[in-house]
Formats: sequence, structure tokens, C-alpha cells
Amino acid sequence: MSFWSIETANEHRLVRRRLLVAGASMMAGVPNFAAAQGGAPIPVTLSVPGPGNSVSMPLEFAVKLGLDRAEGLALRLRFVGGGGVAIKDLLSGNADFGVFGLPAAMNTNLDQIRLVALAAIDDLPLYTLMVRADLAGRIKTVADLKGRTIGIHSNSLATKTTSHLLADMVLRINNVPLDSVTYVAAGQSWETQSAAFISKTVDATMCDEPFGTRLAEERIAVQLFSTGNPADARTTPGAGFLRATLIARPELVQSRAAVAERMVRVVQRTLAELARRKPEDIATALALPEAERKPFIAVFAKYPRQYSRDGKFSAAQMRDTESFFRASAESPAAQRFSVDAMLVDRWASRKP
Repeated sequence: MSFWSIETANEHRLVRRRLLVAGASMMAGVPNFAAAQGGAPIPVTLSVPGPGNSVSMPLEFAVKLGLDRAEGLALRLRFVGGGGVAIKDLLSGNADFGVFGLPAAMNTNLDQIRLVALAAIDDLPLYTLMVRADLAGRIKTVADLKGRTIGIHSNSLATKTTSHLLADMVLRINNVPLDSVTYVAAGQSWETQSAAFISKTVDATMCDEPFGTRLAEERIAVQLFSTGNPADARTTPGAGFLRATLIARPELVQSRAAVAERMVRVVQRTLAELARRKPEDIATALALPEAERKPFIAVFAKYPRQYSRDGKFSAAQMRDTESFFRASAESPAAQRFSVDAMLVDRWASRKP
């Protein structure tokens, strides 16, 4: 059963009224919700790992195009070094919403539901395990990582990131004892991930895209594993799990339902815009410098189904997410946890 209960009759009338107002303000295909309401956009803080990676890009794109203001919101992106930091931002009240891996949010909810999911942003998770170029001759397989230092987004046992869960799983599958490696935080921006390699702080890192592609192009690191590679995905339980997800605290959804609804619409509007544009056009809209533009276009063109088209929760993707979480977390509580307990699907809805 979904976390959210059935709306009251008054809420139904309020939603219909907002839809009528938004429809009346249609101009050139973009409704100016704030103008229709006759007020300034509502400030909203969103915590997201980044900038410049596959998780933060849709939100950066939304702000660049003013898609947040079209729904009556003024979105402030708070870039952090990983999903673990974003979780802390939400729980402490430093952010209204977050976008990060759903498995990380599930791990936070094992004792009680402290986070809920409002919309799906990803359709295909992209993680690449990269090895420092000068070690490529010695580290040829995942099994060779025994005794090595591995970078993950943010390193905390209390709030494990999705990259941490995935790294644990990949190592176990390849018979590498977890106590034989050292995890360090490598962040989720190009500056932090590339610096970790150049300074030789890490031997390998579970990287975001398009950073993995850029690291390879600049001969800083080579790819060892990728969830985007069908052969690697076949070795990974639940490899099609939902990564980038719009997350909030249940208290915010209850007390500020109208804002949560608008935020879901921002996500859906953004995904629709991404789906209809060419990678080159998206890169131009983001004003990417040349060093970032080429790998971005390459990744976007190679993985056209990277992002959801509609923000809906897919039943197949939820099954994969549960499979991934149970295989990666392994704890008894994780085996019992149902992702349905934290889905608020009243606005994004579901699909097969």
C-alpha cells in the first residue's frame, strides 16, 4: 500500500482549481503558474549531489530553462558530495527536497519511514567503476581490487550511499572481502572525482557519468565495470534499479502538499523536455564548456533511455530496486523492507 492516504474532497477541489488556473495561463506551451497566481515563486531548496553529473543535470537543466518558475517555484540547488549528505540535509531541515539514489533512501528507512519518494527521474542507472590509468596493467578485474583504496560518493556507515551499496555488491560478487578494501569519500563532482585520481588518493572509484567517460578520454582512468554495460549488468542483481529519485520528508508532503505537487510537476516537465531534445541542444542549453560538452553528448547519445520520460514509478523498476537493495544491504531488515511503504504516487502515479 502506498504511504499516502486518499485525498479528502476539499483537496480534490483545490487540485482541480489549480489545474484550471494553470491551464488558463498557457502561453506558448509554457504555463506561468506564478503569474497566474499573482504572486512571487515559492523558494524551495533541493539538495543534490553534483554539479555536472547525471543525477544533478536534470535539475540544473530545469533551472536554466526556468521550468521551476513555470510551476510557481524558485528552485535553489544545494550541491553536495553524495547522497549521504543529501539525506542529512533532508533530515535536518536544511533542504525541502533531495534527488539521489532510491536504495540509499530505503536504507535510511529501515527503522522507520523518514523519507518518501515522489517521482522517478532515472530509467537506467549509470555507474562506472574506474581504475587509475597507471594501475591498469595490475588491476585488470574487480578481483584485483583486494587491498586497494576505492572512492565512493560519501563515506558513512550511518547513511550509506547507493554507490557504497553497489560497490559492496560488486566486490562480494567478485569474491573480494569488504574488509580487504578501504573506502574513501570522492564526492560527486568532476573536481573531486578527478582530483582523487590525479592525487593518487584512490586506486579506483565508483564514478558518475559523464565523469567516467571524461576520465577515460583524458587518460586519467580506465573502465573496469559499468551498470550501463549489459554484460556487467547481468552479473548485478536488480541492475535496473531506480537511482535518481525525488525525495522528501513525509512531514513536508503532509504540511506542504501543494509545493510537493508542484515539485513533481517540475520533474515531469523537465523529463518531457529532455526527451524531446537532441543531446547537442541540451548541452547548449546548459552552456557546457567544451571539456564537459563532448563527454556529456557521448553519454546522452549512448544511453537514450537514461532518464524516465514521465516520472512515473514503474512496477518493473521497483522490483529491480528491491532486488538490488536486498542483495546489496544483506541485513535481515533489508530483506523485509518493501519499497511500496515509501512511495507517494498521488502525483507522479505508476506504470507497469
